[in-house]
Amino acid sequence: MLSNTKSILSRETIERIVRENFGKDVVVEDITELTEGWFNAIYVLSFAGEGVLGYTELVLKTGVESSKYVLSYEQDIMRAEILVYSLLEDTIVPIPKIITKDFSKSLVDLDYCFMEKLQGSNWMKLDDQITPENKEKLIAEFARYTAALHNVKGDFFGYLKDDKQFQFSDWSSAFKGMMNSLIQDGREQGLDLPYDAIMIAFEPLWEILNEITVPSLVNFDMWSKNIMLAEKEGEYYIDAMIDHERAFFGDPYAEFISSATICGDILNSQTFMENYSLISGKPFTFTRNDRIRLYMYNLYLTLLMGVEVYRYSEEDKKQRMEYCNWKIPNDLMELREFLSS
Repeated sequence: MLSNTKSILSRETIERIVRENFGKDVVVEDITELTEGWFNAIYVLSFAGEGVLGYTELVLKTGVESSKYVLSYEQDIMRAEILVYSLLEDTIVPIPKIITKDFSKSLVDLDYCFMEKLQGSNWMKLDDQITPENKEKLIAEFARYTAALHNVKGDFFGYLKDDKQFQFSDWSSAFKGMMNSLIQDGREQGLDLPYDAIMIAFEPLWEILNEITVPSLVNFDMWSKNIMLAEKEGEYYIDAMIDHERAFFGDPYAEFISSATICGDILNSQTFMENYSLISGKPFTFTRNDRIRLYMYNLYLTLLMGVEVYRYSEEDKKQRMEYCNWKIPNDLMELREFLSS
């Protein structure tokens, strides 16, 4: 996908990065850009001879150049992803191995990392090939890994940043801070979105968020395209969960907005609930207030989709804005109807 945030590197620059990290004798044979993502530029590198540290292929993932505009929470966003991978190392969650990283910006004006290349493909691509029986097994795996990710706890609520302005002592303050930051970014870009309508609707609901007293790790981007599958003996299994840069510490149930692309409403999947409970160590419950919070997270995500249009072409930006200006009022109406029921 075309995006203003992608750092398109020349072959010469990539070879220089490789030499800096792995030695002058390493020979890069092929470089292939993976074009599916919306934010980072990602390259698959193949090496001549014995390769690098036993790898004949590696993935080079690049951050965003300092001179480029990004949203407030997107500053140095790759560092959050690398932190999540380190937090998940001792869990059952399958992740790619990070080979090396460089946040110094001494060689190029961006963060980057090398990671192992996974051999499978993402769930979205393979969905049509998965049998119903295999899908139930995958959902069971997915639920266990999701719960294991949520079992990782933080010392604060909010996005995974060293900057204290993103760290909060309670979930209500953190989520309100996330909303205010997003609205400020949108207004600074001159984007016409129903910010006030959302905040008016949220005004009586903030305290409900403080029922969440323990900051859990939340990926918040658990779409089927970020779940990598591999095949063994005719069945698919989850090989890795990737792209954790948008993670935060907060309400674990916020995860169920994006995971709906995989198993729909989790309350309609006994397989998901049972396997989630198996790892979380407690019965799966879902209260009326949980549903209210889910409405709030869904509105946040839709607003985010509108505010992040700075990355896209004018045509894509127009279509995304039209969609968000249609969806947000509909989501607000659903929230009001639920509150009055």
